[in-house]
Amino acid sequence: MDSEVRQRFAMDTPTTKPIAPAKFRKALGHYPTGVALVASRDAVGTPVGMVVGTFTSVSLAPPLVAFLPDRSSTSWPRIREAGRFCVSVLGAGQEEVCRSFFTKEMDRFQRYCADDAPSGSPRVSGAVLWVDCAVESVIEAGDHDIVLGRVQDIAVPESPALPLLFLRGGYGAPAPLSLQAESPEPGARLRLADAVRPEAEAIARELGLECLVSAAMDDHVVSLVAAGVGSSPHGSPTRVGAAFPLAAPFGPLFAAWASPAEQETWIARSSQLLGEQGGRTAREDLEAVRALGYQVTTGRATADRFERVVENGANDTDRAGDLLRRIAERGPEPGLRVPLRELTDVTSLAAAVHTADGRVGLSLHLIGFTGNETPDRLVECRDRLLAGVERARALIGS
Repeated sequence: MDSEVRQRFAMDTPTTKPIAPAKFRKALGHYPTGVALVASRDAVGTPVGMVVGTFTSVSLAPPLVAFLPDRSSTSWPRIREAGRFCVSVLGAGQEEVCRSFFTKEMDRFQRYCADDAPSGSPRVSGAVLWVDCAVESVIEAGDHDIVLGRVQDIAVPESPALPLLFLRGGYGAPAPLSLQAESPEPGARLRLADAVRPEAEAIARELGLECLVSAAMDDHVVSLVAAGVGSSPHGSPTRVGAAFPLAAPFGPLFAAWASPAEQETWIARSSQLLGEQGGRTAREDLEAVRALGYQVTTGRATADRFERVVENGANDTDRAGDLLRRIAERGPEPGLRVPLRELTDVTSLAAAVHTADGRVGLSLHLIGFTGNETPDRLVECRDRLLAGVERARALIGS
């Protein structure tokens, strides 16, 4: 760019007034942030911590996270010198923890940090997420530093709460009617799930359960929408994006109305994971699902193992195979063979949403049962689910 062009560009560029810090802070306060405690131990082992609203993920390979401390902070230099830290993402019920560290109460670490991360850094009991890190690098950025941490360990509790949020100068918790996956998977399935989401939200609200909207994608079943997340103590923290193998006896709804070749593929995948044949029972399952018009699962222990398969990822074939073997040892699923009113320990109810061509486009899946529901309650849930399926079909125009 020559001098004449530079001069003309400079003349045409309007000058702006500096943005006042108070205005900047207030405006960005409309964007919600999580709340986390970054903690470490100094050279003599004294715990040190600071509350931040700037914790974020940065990179998957290598695993990096970041937070942005104020350079005037008295805690940050001690954490930097230690060279390590643990991030505890606070839960929706931990505003008191946040306040205690802000005001630097004398017993804050004793009250809220019962144990340490593997690095020796304190971590908050009951946090939504713990991320144990080594300081990778520090970048100066105005009146703050950008701290990159290389993740050494990461953990989520068995039943994590929703996170604590800071928004418009105050603290609160998200109260989503539903969460929806943002995925590069086939857009048609996502559009169907988006259309059905209002009905899933209504079902979850009326029954006090979680309602998943799932689809078959390639050789897996993927949860695209999770309505009523956290609505019951026996539900899941979230299932959005979770996947499990489309292999017998998993996902019979998607195989029951499929072509004979697709049904055989469904059975064959199970044999590959299990290492043995279970075709007859699997075919009986499909017949039972078609006759009932819905699916029932029972057994809290089996459901808990299934959750672990889902949590560890769709490609954890070792866990999936182990679960399949346990199911085979247990025998045929009672939920498909015993009248609903006679069942106990029910863990889920599911029904298929058929598209105009008669295929199964989506499933609506109720979870969060205690296992002690009365017969009338089970019938109520089944009937509401089936009514929801009909409304879902109308929403997708089938």
